[in-house]
Amino acid sequence: MRARKYILFFLLFIFLFAFLNINVNAEEKDGFIWIISNNKLVKQSEHIVLDNEFFIFHTYNYISIRYYKDNETFFNRERQVGKMLSLILHDGATLEIKHNESILLKTITHENTLSNAIKYRLGVEFQQSIISIVMAFIVAILLNVAYYYNLERRII
Repeated sequence: MRARKYILFFLLFIFLFAFLNINVNAEEKDGFIWIISNNKLVKQSEHIVLDNEFFIFHTYNYISIRYYKDNETFFNRERQVGKMLSLILHDGATLEIKHNESILLKTITHENTLSNAIKYRLGVEFQQSIISIVMAFIVAILLNVAYYYNLERRII
């Protein structure tokens, strides 16, 4: 009974600390940036997978946007005051968003294909787990075939 009280107190303490941490982090930011593609909010990371047209929403007074690939610039605006911006996807281009000369987001955009979705959305860990599952499946099939043909006696 005593342990139950300690566990409940400990869980309450963790939730309270997490709630305070969320509020502290929310007050530090001046605004937010959302990237929406195919009516879905895109998780901001180093590589993002988008559809042909995507939208940028922000709550800052202004932002600077540069969308480029190598020496070719697709979109460049020093003071984007409007809260919404629509851009056309260029595969492999870099999207750079600044506010007051500090970089808010610098990411590489990729076309929404199956290989890009697996590579950039799901990550390397997911790919490794899929490969390990497929390898285990192949080994299980080979063991069943070996058992069926009594190959384990011949091999040993």
